[in-house]
Amino acid sequence: MVLSRSLAQVPSSDGEENFVQETRSQERKSTSFEEKLEGKRTKRKMVYQESDDDEEEKERNQEDEERKEAGEKSHGVKPVGEPVKVTGKGKERIIHYRQFEYGGNRYHMEDSVLLNPEYDSEKPYVAFIKDITQRNDGGMMIMVQWFYRPEEAEKKGGGNWVANDTREVFYSFHCDEANAESVMHRCVVYFVPAHKKLPKRKQNPGFIVRKVYDTDEKKLRKLTDKDYEIEIQHEIDLLVEKSMSRLGYLPDFETEENVEKTKRSSRKVISLKSITSSHEAEKKATEESLKTTNDNADNNPEGTK
Repeated sequence: MVLSRSLAQVPSSDGEENFVQETRSQERKSTSFEEKLEGKRTKRKMVYQESDDDEEEKERNQEDEERKEAGEKSHGVKPVGEPVKVTGKGKERIIHYRQFEYGGNRYHMEDSVLLNPEYDSEKPYVAFIKDITQRNDGGMMIMVQWFYRPEEAEKKGGGNWVANDTREVFYSFHCDEANAESVMHRCVVYFVPAHKKLPKRKQNPGFIVRKVYDTDEKKLRKLTDKDYEIEIQHEIDLLVEKSMSRLGYLPDFETEENVEKTKRSSRKVISLKSITSSHEAEKKATEESLKTTNDNADNNPEGTK
């Protein structure tokens, strides 16, 4: 009898069954071992990576501390508080702060200060502190926005401006970087609109700003000019508002135009009074004349022959 191969089955021996099972078991064990080994390797990598990151962070912190100490020892200036941000890498790494200490005084961003001039014959420079940074060597730097004294501001056609008041300085958008140790001390700067009278010197000592100096065009502009960029005008408006809140009420300044308007108004009032007085005099004379006529008629009803 011929058996159909499709139906025929060759029985396997017990040895073959055991061999297959052992092989599969070894494969599973081997796979499991490799997976565990790979997992351990991955963990090691993560540990190494975390360790490297921690080391880098420690090194950076140590560098920052050394930088602070170096800056304080060599320059007498040290940053205060936590950094605001960090820019650059390596030797170009710069740390930004909100304040620093120098000579026993603490200075903040947006403080107005006096700086040592380049030459002894010059007056101290006036500036706003816009940024505070520490360099790789520990040195502290400040970004400043300059004020110009009238004699420092050049005219487009040559020469310099003349101050209307010894306290007057011009605001500008010219910025430079300066050493933090060039700061002498704080100062006060008031932004006062042109239509307001100046505050009294004894009650409110400090510099006065009425105009902005355009360093490119070498000309002066009013605080209320309408052709400023929106951000710049907003900045000026805030400075004026802050100054006025500190100064309190200031009376309006009488300009020549306002004085002339007042004179014209006075002349109109005087003229109106003159006309009114003239009409009243004529009316009174007419009434007296009529009264005299009536009295004569009463005394001589038939008339005089």
